[in-house]
Amino acid sequence: MVSTVLVVDDDRGLRETLRALLELEGYEVALAGDGLDALRALEGLSPDAILLDLMMPRMNGEEFVQELSRRGRRAEFPIIILSADTRARQTADQVGARACLPKPFDVDDLLNQLERAVTQ
Repeated sequence: MVSTVLVVDDDRGLRETLRALLELEGYEVALAGDGLDALRALEGLSPDAILLDLMMPRMNGEEFVQELSRRGRRAEFPIIILSADTRARQTADQVGARACLPKPFDVDDLLNQLERAVTQ
């Protein structure tokens, strides 16, 4: 079975790079430019994991997770934080993320964390 990953990041170049990398690794990939786009994507998608940036316009990563919780859907998705935010680890702990990788991140670390998230 193919795992689906939702990549939520306002950096278009990074989204497209992650799409290419993850598709080469056999994942199906959906993209969202911020938390609002991600919420819309989740209306018709149930990803096996979410790669989430914190610092985004309109709805940041922390607000996105809070909205998932408000809707009763937070437990459905393992979340991996990818962020340059200096508070990223603290925020990851607060929102119950599976992992937190600082940008720039190591690709092998990302793939290992993602594999763990989708197989648990």
